[in-house]
Amino acid sequence: MSGRAVPLGGALAALSAGTLLHLERQRGVPVWNSLWAEDGQVFLSGAVRNFRGTFFDQNGGYVHVVPRLIAGIVAALPVHEAAAGMAVGAAAVVALVAGFVYVASSEIVPSRTPRLALAAAVLLLPVPGSELLANATNLHFYLLFACFWALLWQSETPFALGSRTIVVVATALSDPLSALFLPLAIVAPTARRSARALVVSGLFLAALVVQLAIIAGGARPERNWGFRLGALPEIFALRVAGGLLAGDRFLRDAWDGYGRAFAYGALLLVAAVVVLLLRRSDRRTIAFALIALTYAGLFFCVQLVGRGTGGMDPDLHGFRLNAARYILVPFLLVVSVIVVLAERRLWPRRAALVWLAALLAVNYSVTSDRSRAPRWDRELAEARRACSSEDKRSVKVLVAPSPPRVWFATIPCRRI
Repeated sequence: MSGRAVPLGGALAALSAGTLLHLERQRGVPVWNSLWAEDGQVFLSGAVRNFRGTFFDQNGGYVHVVPRLIAGIVAALPVHEAAAGMAVGAAAVVALVAGFVYVASSEIVPSRTPRLALAAAVLLLPVPGSELLANATNLHFYLLFACFWALLWQSETPFALGSRTIVVVATALSDPLSALFLPLAIVAPTARRSARALVVSGLFLAALVVQLAIIAGGARPERNWGFRLGALPEIFALRVAGGLLAGDRFLRDAWDGYGRAFAYGALLLVAAVVVLLLRRSDRRTIAFALIALTYAGLFFCVQLVGRGTGGMDPDLHGFRLNAARYILVPFLLVVSVIVVLAERRLWPRRAALVWLAALLAVNYSVTSDRSRAPRWDRELAEARRACSSEDKRSVKVLVAPSPPRVWFATIPCRRI
């Protein structure tokens, strides 16, 4: 076996294992026998109808290249494999993001075990809500976190340049909020003053221009809920800081039992840990921590100002794990800060790794709305009967609902 085959085989094995771990997290109806809302109604339906013609269509006000690519591949499969194809494709991308973060963080986190813990936090996110497991629709939130590391990582080896470029271009063509990373894209490579250092940033800017140009000629993103400024600190304290202590599994119990005392207590505890770790850190580590924390707050605020706080505000409808997608980036950035700050000291590192391992293990199994979703095989059987008994060209197949809406995948009868 050649020297290159060994690391390649190991990488493929790790990717397969990570994909499987992510797929197995949901209890009830498995993710490979159900379709998340837009995965079916928007991306799969569009790919089956006209993959090329819908590739740059907007959803939610912007372009989603990665889900379109996954759906395009899945559309070439037999339709009974569509749910499994979409789930496996999405889980594989999450595993790839976790692997990329493991490699890209090596300049800031030299030790392998803390980097492995950070990658595990991506793959086994303990605050997935009901919308961040094995669905293509929300992959752009994982990509935003990968993009942060892609722009911080300054290696110019062929592998690094290639993987960094793929990440930043995929992110820019899947989420316009990647524009918030423009300072990282401009400052770091400019300081290096080399042509190779500008490759990743230049392609990132080009992809972002394409995204913004398409948005300018289409529908604007709309708020999902009403917005209340005073809800921002409370939601951050509960969902991000509280999630760092309890994860989604025990967050409701903590809120029901202690309310704001738990939320703000968690925020104070996390802040105290970060401050204590900062006191003995070098300038480079402190700079990273401040950048990451700034972006954690920035993405949290910008996303909720844009989409609204109503679906997450416990004062309005009680505690709900809605909109976990807006928690992902700030949560993982705060985790990154704690891992990086604790990495070079023995006991803080051990404590951080034990805490993170326990948090991920306790929150591995997830039950959500999709756990009770329509089974793809059963809904497809109903669709076959409808196609055979009626003169139809296409049929609507019920997929996992996202309350209060109900979603359908439109499939031609000739494919069923």
